[in-house]
Formats: sequence, C-alpha cells, structure tokens
Amino acid sequence: MTLKIFHNELDATECTERSFDCLLKEWLAIREKYPASRLYKGTICVQNDITPKTKLEAWALKDVTGDYQVLCHAADPVTLGIIAAVISVGVAVYTYANMPDMSATNDVAGSPNNSLAQRQNKHRVNERVPDIYGRRKSVPDLISSVWRHYGDNIQIEECLLDIGTGWFAIDEDSINEGETPINTIEGASLSIYEPGQSLIDATPQIQIGTAFDELPLVTKQVSGIDGKQVLKTSASGGITFTDFTIEDGNKLVGNTEYTTYEHTYWYWRGGDHNGYWKTETRSNYLRFTQAFEQGDSIKIENAIFGSVADAQISGNTDVGVDGVLTIASSKELINPSEYRRIRIAALNVADTNNGDLTLAGEYPVDSIIKSGSANAWFYEVTLSAGYKDVNPNFYLLTADAAGITSAVLTANTNNIDLSGVYTIASLTDTTISLVNPAGVNADWSKLDGATPEQIASFRQRTIRFTGTGSNFTGWKYSGSKDTTGFILNFLANNGIYEGDKAKQVSIEVEYQMVGDDGVPYGPIMRHGDTMEGQANNRSPVGMTIKKELPEAGKVRFRVNRLNDNGNSTQLIDDVVFESAYSYYETKKSVYEHDTVIRLRRMAIGSGTNASELNAIVHRKLNTIGGFLPTSDFADISIAMALDPYIGRMDETEVDVDSFYDLSDEIATYFGTDKATEFNYTFDDKYSSYQEMIFTVAEAVFCTARREGGLHYFNFERETPNSLVLFNHRNIRPESMVVTEFFGIQDNYDGVELKWRDPSDNYSEAIIRLPDELRTNYKTIDTQGVTNYSQAHFLAHRAWNKLRYNRKAIEFTAYGEGDLVTRMDRIAIVDSTVPILCSGQVELQENTVLTLDYPVSLDESKSYVVHLQLKNCTVDVIEIVGQVSHYQIEVARIPMMPLVTSGVAHAVFDITEAKDLEADAYLINEKTGKGVFQSSISAMSYDRRYYPNDKDYINGLIA
Repeated sequence: MTLKIFHNELDATECTERSFDCLLKEWLAIREKYPASRLYKGTICVQNDITPKTKLEAWALKDVTGDYQVLCHAADPVTLGIIAAVISVGVAVYTYANMPDMSATNDVAGSPNNSLAQRQNKHRVNERVPDIYGRRKSVPDLISSVWRHYGDNIQIEECLLDIGTGWFAIDEDSINEGETPINTIEGASLSIYEPGQSLIDATPQIQIGTAFDELPLVTKQVSGIDGKQVLKTSASGGITFTDFTIEDGNKLVGNTEYTTYEHTYWYWRGGDHNGYWKTETRSNYLRFTQAFEQGDSIKIENAIFGSVADAQISGNTDVGVDGVLTIASSKELINPSEYRRIRIAALNVADTNNGDLTLAGEYPVDSIIKSGSANAWFYEVTLSAGYKDVNPNFYLLTADAAGITSAVLTANTNNIDLSGVYTIASLTDTTISLVNPAGVNADWSKLDGATPEQIASFRQRTIRFTGTGSNFTGWKYSGSKDTTGFILNFLANNGIYEGDKAKQVSIEVEYQMVGDDGVPYGPIMRHGDTMEGQANNRSPVGMTIKKELPEAGKVRFRVNRLNDNGNSTQLIDDVVFESAYSYYETKKSVYEHDTVIRLRRMAIGSGTNASELNAIVHRKLNTIGGFLPTSDFADISIAMALDPYIGRMDETEVDVDSFYDLSDEIATYFGTDKATEFNYTFDDKYSSYQEMIFTVAEAVFCTARREGGLHYFNFERETPNSLVLFNHRNIRPESMVVTEFFGIQDNYDGVELKWRDPSDNYSEAIIRLPDELRTNYKTIDTQGVTNYSQAHFLAHRAWNKLRYNRKAIEFTAYGEGDLVTRMDRIAIVDSTVPILCSGQVELQENTVLTLDYPVSLDESKSYVVHLQLKNCTVDVIEIVGQVSHYQIEVARIPMMPLVTSGVAHAVFDITEAKDLEADAYLINEKTGKGVFQSSISAMSYDRRYYPNDKDYINGLIA
C-alpha cells in the first residue's frame, strides 16, 4: 500500500512516495500541513477524488488498502486536468531519464548467474535475492557461512544456498559441481526445498544422496585460526625411566640405556568435560636429548629418597565444597600429617544440580588431621589451593556431598623428595645437570644424610621428566549469546608415520564459558582425541572435534598436543590447527519465498568460495495452462507487474489479454516462439520495476507503455502508419535540429551483438555483421536473450538501422509529445527545408478540407495529405484536386472526424505521393522538458530496417 504526495502541481518530480499502514493517520497529517490538499484513489482525476467531506468519510479511510495520491495544492478543481497532464509528463520524465545501463556488471554485488567468469557460489550480503525469470543456469548464492569438518580423513563441506525467489522446474541431471554431475560424485548429498518447505522435510523437491534430518548450523569461523598454526609437542609428553643416581649434587644419571619406560601412547577415557588420558608402556632407549634442550625448564616427579612407604587409605568420605575431605576408616595410619599429597583413585559423588561427578586426581594437601579411636578413625584432609584446577568437577560441586574414597597418601616429609621444576644446565642422552636445584627445593641439601637404604630405594623409583613450557594454541575467544558449541579441525597433511610404523598424535582441548563482559567463568572443561596414522602412508589425516557447550553463550578454548613421537629423520607427524568455528542451530527452518539447497560434499579448493554448484532452472509462473515453467515474456511481464514486491499493481492495471495476444502476434510475425522468450536474472537491489520491465520489452522488440491506467507492450515492426504528425503548429519554434548522414553514423563499420548460448554452458556468444573482418563494431549487450533466432533478429535490425539511417532530427514538441514514446513511428515536417504546405485544418466539409495556410499544387503531380486523428494515428489520403488557395478535396473522408474547433485543431502535411514515407521517423529518446513540452530525438524511418525479420519463415535460419 503506497501513498504518493505531489508537492508542486506544476512539477511532478517534486514527489515523495511511502508505504502506509493507516491512510487516515497519513491523511490527517498531510491535511494539517496542506489545508488545500486533495486525496485520490488511483489515477488523478475528478472521478477518483475521495477527499473526505465528513467525519464519517474520514473514518472510512482507517482500514482502506491500495495505492493513493495526494495533490498538496489542488483546492481549485478547474485546474485538475492541467495538473493531471503535468504529472503524466513528470512520470514520463522519470521513466526515460532514469533508465540505468542494465548491462553494467557489478562483480562484487552481482549474481554469478550473470557473470561470464568466476562463476562461484558466493555470499552477497545485503544484496537482492536473485529474481530468475525464464530458463537460466543458476549458480546459487550462499545463504550462510560454509563450514568444514572431517569424516574418515576426508574434509567435508556443509552449505546452505539460495537459487532465488519462487518455484522452479529443475532437472536432477543438470545439477553439477562445475561440469561434473553432482549425482556422480561419491559421498555428495543434496536436497532442494521449495518455498515454505522445512529444511528437514522428509520429501524435498529433489534429493540426491543421504537425507538431511538435522537443521543447518549457523557458524562463524574463528579468524585467529587459519591453518598456519603447527601444534608443538606438548610438555606433558616427556620421559619416564627407572634406575637413577645423583652425582655432584645436581646431576641425575641413568645407569642403564635400555629398559621399560612409559612411551606417550595416548587414548582418551571417560565422558565429556571430565575425561582423562591413559597411556601404554613400551620398551625403548633413554634419550634425554630427544625431548629436552639446554636451558629448558623441566619438571621432575617421584624423585624420592626414603623408606617411609606411601599409605593406602579408603572409606566413606564427606566432601566439602571448600576442599576438605573427611575420610572414615577402620585403618590406623601412623603420623598421617607427615604426608604432603593424596592420590585419589576413586571418589564419586552425586550433585543435585550437575549429577554424578568423579573427583579422582592427585592433589597437594595443606594438612591431615587424625581423630577417633580403634576401628573408627577419621582423617580430615585439607586440599591445597588450586585443587579445583586439578579436577574441574570441583567447580560443578554446588553443595557438600558424600562418597567412598580409595586413595594413597604420598610425599612423606621423612623422605628426601627432589621433585620440582628446574632449569637444565646441560644434558646427554642419559644425564641431566640442573641449575642450582637446592635453591628451588631444600631437600637437595639433605642428600649427604641419605642412608644406604634410601639410596637403594631411589634406584627403584620410576622418575618422570616433563617439560613445563606451555605449548597451548590459545586462548581463542569466539561465539555470541546464541552459540551452543564449537568445531575444531586438525590436519596432518602428509600423514602420521615413521617409515613402516604407524604413529599417532593426541590432542587435548580445554574450554570455558565467557560472560558478556569478556571475563571467563565456571570450570575449565577438557576433551581429548587422537589422530591415527598409517605406516608408509602420506595420505592426509584429518580430525574434527565438535563439542556442545553446557549452556548457550560465548566461549574460549585452547588446544595442546600431548605426545612426542621423537625426532627421527623418517618421522612425519606435523599437525596444523586448520580451522575453528562457533555454531548454533539455525532458527529459520523455512524460507517462505525462496527455493533453497542443502549440500554436503567433499570440500573443494582452499577457500569457502571456490566451489561452483550450478543447475539449469526454469521459473514457474501462472500461465494460461496453469502454474508451469515458462519463458514467455507475456507470463513474465504479467507476473512482474502483479508481484507485491516489484510491480505492486492489481489486475485492473494490467492489460493481460493484450500481452498474450501480442505474444502470439510476435511469434506469428517472426515465425517462431523463440522470439517471445526472456531468460534473465535480476540481481540489482536498486533496479526499479520500470527498469526491469523495459529490459523485458527490449528483448522482445517492444517498448513498455501505460495509458488509460493500463500497462501493456507496443511491438516495433514494419508499419505504414505514423502515430502523431508534428509540424510548426505543435513544435516549439527554432527548436528543430536536423542532421544528415553521408555514411554510417560514428564511422561504425559493423555491429556485434552479444547473447548467452545455453548449448555452450551459457557462455557469451557474438553475432558480427556484416562479417568478422570489421575493425569498428558497434557493440550491443543484450539481457535475457538465450537463443540464436532472437539474437539474429536483434542483430540484423541493429545493423540495418545503422546502415540505412541517413537522417536524425531533434526538436521540442508541445502537448502531443506526451502521446508517444520510444520506437513509435511518427511523422515530422522538416521545417528546415522548403515544404509544400503544412499547418492546421480549419474546417472539414465531407471530402473538402479548409486549411489555415495557402497551397499551390502542380496538376501534373500526385499529392497526399497527412492528417492527425484524435485517436493518436495519422491518416494518409490522396488529394484529388485543389478547390481554392485554402481548400483541397481528398479522395475519401478521413477515418475519424477531424478536430476543427477549440484551441488545438488537427494538423496536416501535404507531400508528393512518391514521398509517402519521407516524413516518417522512429523515436530514439524522449524526455520531459517543461510544462506540456517534451524533447524528442528521432531517426528516419525505413522499411529496410525489417527485411531480416522473415529469415526464419524463409528458412534462412533454423
């Protein structure tokens, strides 16, 4: 529903247009500002004046629909006819002065349907959804971001694409990836959904491969991850070895080179968030130099001299949210307060909010207090600060709980514990020297007091050496308030192996929720997975970790490679962090107006825009035969005019019958219905309906017209009749400019017309006339032309007009100029050269005409008179004799009574009969120039423009 407001009744360009919900509200606001304004329904005329005169009439405007117009200064109804005429001129000015060059291609915003190169599925953010009419090759737009993941080491791409507005007939065999049929690509799945159909509908319009049963994910790629981040070997992938001695107070010496030690063979156990890694042991040589370098920071664990054994403890346990464990046991421990760590193998509790939680882990302790009596002892164990980071499940514990503990107390103070974090001073394969270890851990100063028993026990210890440098990639922040999960992709592009040995890479992810203020909160959750290689196989190994978040919101994450496979020259195990996405399930499951595609396929190219899914689609429209695919311009023009988002007309404003009649006429005239086809994609969001309908009209040899409130097309063809006669009576004095051509205009020596050839992948085809040997062609780019016959007719018309046009004329016309438009045939009296006689008819008495200008005819010659009729045609009648200086007699009465009263009379022009078409012209351009004035540019009319129109009928083209 639109409202046009004309602020100046003498200048229709001063107009504003807007949509309205309540016309009464709009009208009251306008009437308050312009008390003399008047309101009209549809065309401005007295009959359509609905300006309310009473409150009841005004109240009736509250719920009206349709299009309305307002004249802000129209209190005097007498001026209404003039005002309406001026507005008509103004609309004509808009239509012709503002037509864009539709052939200009915007490579950034334009649909790939119209591109000749780089036909790729791409995002066109804030651009127009493709409006496809007719039969076209469609390269659908991406609706949302493409995201990728791995399955069986193959990178898979998930896409959601938009073919365009409306319904389409689509041949499944025409759906290709590039030139490869999609139904021949292994593993590809595609579903096409019609407007209003759910994206998980079990019966899509077309289904190839596996059905989609989950809604698409809306993803956002994390820009900080681009495939260049190589995962470094984690510090936790160190060396575990037995049989060490201490030398020089700072050196650990391995006494054997070959024994059993814990190689980093990793696999993840347990569920989400709170799982853990397990390892297997393998025999290997001790090689410190493979894992560490001089100056590295190293963590040493279980390096203990002492005879006090670790103590087993188990029993019912009260667990406090403050980290205090109260263990009830029948076993009495001697001096439990001398233990500084507790290794809990099992402790499961139930939380009201978060369910079952396992609290296993090895924790430092601040104190252990013993109480109770025989067979009923209680041990209150206070964990040291940071216990929640040892096992993040403590973050999920919302209240005190109870469970059963199975644990071991370790690190007795009576032993000499050399564990700690140190700096490497030097190293060999079997020895490590530390920088001032006593400055880090005072127990190194007790070594001189170690007993033989303690030294012997030390050699039985399995000591673990790990690096401490952080090898995490991250933290990386991503997501929004809607995010429900993240996807991480990892790739070993050259495989994971060492010669004939398969290797593996274990990766751990830590993630945590982030508040709106950017501050992380809640527990740090963990998940791990392993990439498995194959022996002697350089095929890429890919892995995807996809995790749901415990709640919707922003998240941060980091990743760490846990294991080190050594530094053999045969080892291949580099892994890159390829990409990361945050995601949530789409909230739009149905596209009401568009036909959309869901596609899952093997990823193509290095970027998300490198693919070219395409299909041949044929738009379905309402036709005489029903809702069918059609390329007939009549079906298309009617649909565009009635479209509520394009033409916004109602059926009373479109001459439907004339469109179908004209389509039949054009097909009959050229001998083929190919001449009535239009196949094009409108993709410019700034294109108006006027611009679109003129594009359709030009492709089918027509001009778009609107007269008497009806919209229709006018077919340009060979015709013996002119519409309007212009002479000195309706041409502004001294405005005529005539140009005679003594050769082809602008030195063109040919025409090249470009069109799209469906048989050659809708590439550009060119017709050059008169041959291929010219050097200065006039280039014509067509829109909507996709068959040779139609292109042939257009090309020959253009070439014939170029070579046979010998005269151009420009002038300013008065009111009659509003009755004609582009490509209309008109008659013009060239006042720049001597003429026989031209003027107005003063009186008609049957076949005797009284003229306003004297005439003198040669009796030996034959003459005709051109008479302007009031139905916008020119009647040409033979003159049989001259009655007097101001009177002539014609051979018959005119087709209609001549206008011989009032201000404007019928105009005439007398020419020799042999010059019947000497005054005939075709209008090239027309623009408004002022009140009742139009600037007209025309070319001479010549029937030789149209002889090739019959080439199909004559069998000259197929």
